Amino acid sequence: SISALCHASLLEEAFSKGVQVLSMLGEDLPQIRTHDEKIGHLNETTSKLSCLSDDELLTYKMMSDPSKIMAMKFLWRLQVSLLMGKPSFIPHVTLKMIHMSLAHGMSAMSAIGIVYFGSILASIGNIKDGYRFVKLAKNIVQRFGYKDVAGEVLFMSTHTIGYVEPIQSTLECYLEGYTAALEAGDTTSACLNLLSYCNNLFWSGTSLGYTKNKYDELAHFTKKHNLTSLEFVIRNNMVEKLFEMGDVNRTPVSDGLHEDILRIKNPFSAKMFHISNAMIAFMNRDIDNTLTSMEKYFDFDLEMWILLNFIAAIRFFIGLISFWVYRRTNDRKWYERGSQSKEAMRKWAESSKWNCLQKFILLEAEDHFCNKRYERAKESYDDAIMFSRQHKFINDEAIACELAGYFLLEVGETASSIDYIIQAHEKYHKWGAIGKASVIFQYFQSISTVKLPVGIEPPVSREFSSGNRNSSMTTLKARQKAQT
Repeated sequence: SISALCHASLLEEAFSKGVQVLSMLGEDLPQIRTHDEKIGHLNETTSKLSCLSDDELLTYKMMSDPSKIMAMKFLWRLQVSLLMGKPSFIPHVTLKMIHMSLAHGMSAMSAIGIVYFGSILASIGNIKDGYRFVKLAKNIVQRFGYKDVAGEVLFMSTHTIGYVEPIQSTLECYLEGYTAALEAGDTTSACLNLLSYCNNLFWSGTSLGYTKNKYDELAHFTKKHNLTSLEFVIRNNMVEKLFEMGDVNRTPVSDGLHEDILRIKNPFSAKMFHISNAMIAFMNRDIDNTLTSMEKYFDFDLEMWILLNFIAAIRFFIGLISFWVYRRTNDRKWYERGSQSKEAMRKWAESSKWNCLQKFILLEAEDHFCNKRYERAKESYDDAIMFSRQHKFINDEAIACELAGYFLLEVGETASSIDYIIQAHEKYHKWGAIGKASVIFQYFQSISTVKLPVGIEPPVSREFSSGNRNSSMTTLKARQKAQT
């Protein structure tokens, strides 16, 4: 079956099998070749759906033709294989599901088509309509009790919801999706929900000790159910690396994992493998391994047509890494990559200030640093720290303090830089990133002649000066005024 092939990471075979069966049922995927053609079809379909209210879609005629229902089931099964292996075909399958639903009536699988459609719209910048359709898909499942698809709908919808609502509020949704999937015997969706739950624990700044335990439970679940296509993605998470860091020059991940990726031929997971390595190397301030992993990441040309919750976090790190590499190499392509990430974060901050505003402002600070706009950089670093604290992202606060410290050291304000580095150490330690807390002192000592008060675990808290706080509040008021 298609599911069995996906579980074994035989993703190309799963896709080919699904297309073959659809053809036997008299259904073919739309022939859409270029990116612009896909956008055109998506916009056209959005216009059609916009003519129908949510109530009209919830009371739409039901699908009754058995061959159409069977075709919709195979389209549903194709989506997971596409996500992991051929994401560029996700719009083809999704549009087919939407058009069949409008022509022949709604079914449980229509909720899958609608939730993917909402995610696709969000991925191309239309978060407002995307948010509408993923919530509609949830309502369809709840109204008609479609238990078979509930886990996958909750998984996919929560990713888009996380670009509107606080990321902390998504945690219960993923647990609900995990439970619903288990009840339906859908172990793949159960694992995906649990993986997303763990990822959001990490990115929301939840205690790393607790987060690590949940990742361990997830790894056990994945191995128990033989979900090979997901097992090594889970193994290559940043949590353990933040515990283990200590040698600035340490290679981030073992070669064994790389061999696993080559063996199972999973391009999506291989791409995630390389960006994870890059982020770990960046946190270690290891420029060589960062560059190597980033270049491998960019070698994978995959069109991601759905907006997963970790994409914003990845773009955030791509921006931070790119601005840092640009300052080290003076290679303009890295500045352009950083600027692209900053602009993506600006748009996401418009829909979710809580999750993304502090990330955008920190990228803005790094941009100012690159362009020697030092006073504006100072204000932006302080604002990023302040908003991270207000929005309860201790992880974002820690990295903002750290980067502010490096910035101040480089521009010659050594005394001020120490304050920020010590506070970064405290925040990393409080978060549970014990290895990273150690690395930050090691790295600072390697680039500075100033002796830091090492050995304090955790260090004495040193809040910023009233001058810095006043600067932050002045800038905040200016930003709020500009936004109104």
